[in-house]
Amino acid sequence: MKNILPSDYNFILPYSTETLFRLGVEKDGGYIVDKKIIDKSNILVSFGMADEYSFEIDFLKRNEKNKVYIFDYSINHKFYIKEILKNIKRILKFKRKFKDLKNILKIYSNFKKFIKKDRVYFFSKKISNNITNEEDMKIAEVFQKIKLETEEEITLKIDIEGDEYNIIDDVLSYEKNIAQIVMEYHDTHKKKDLFFNNVKKFQKFYNIIHIHGNNYRDFNSDGFPINIEITFCKKKYINENSKKSYIFPIQKLDFPNNPKSSDLQIKFEKN
Repeated sequence: MKNILPSDYNFILPYSTETLFRLGVEKDGGYIVDKKIIDKSNILVSFGMADEYSFEIDFLKRNEKNKVYIFDYSINHKFYIKEILKNIKRILKFKRKFKDLKNILKIYSNFKKFIKKDRVYFFSKKISNNITNEEDMKIAEVFQKIKLETEEEITLKIDIEGDEYNIIDDVLSYEKNIAQIVMEYHDTHKKKDLFFNNVKKFQKFYNIIHIHGNNYRDFNSDGFPINIEITFCKKKYINENSKKSYIFPIQKLDFPNNPKSSDLQIKFEKN
């Protein structure tokens, strides 16, 4: 049964566009983007990757000139070495099987191969608006590293487990160079007002073209997903006279983040 959202969510109604398509796996880690914008942008900047980077790989495959800049302090060589040692200890205590160790070794090997690719630039950094230790990096430093031309535009992916709320103003200071933003908002059940304010800030420069509920969490009390993926596109690329999309997920485009559970059904209230 689809959840009919209260009318105060109608400002989030996505514009309908026929150029939506999926980058990445058909589960958690894949996102919906606008094809025409992706094909104009040769740079993807990812804030948050973890050990699922099919989105980044698919972006690289689209054009031999494409580059990916990744900023994620949660995943690095130190992390994998700890996991390997943890598995060895548990095998010795008969709490893990040897296949578990083989699996983490394979994942680590794939990670090392990926970040060594010619067009991949990986930084073990946490994106923050407040520098408290050497792992932290501000948005300004990110854009210094990618060295864009004056009118060059990027696609930005943000999935940083709740810290997204704190960096929005810094992100928007570079809106002229950001054509498309794919991001996941977390804990909307606790941060509804903050979430609304964040989205409205984006909407000064961007239109929403897609939403998808992450089914690793449920709905909040008024029927909106606790964790929600949103795709924003620069207003100049979207016809604001276009129809709106009222029902999600979209068949053959959206897939459950957790394949073992049903996708979250969303329906906006029509005026």
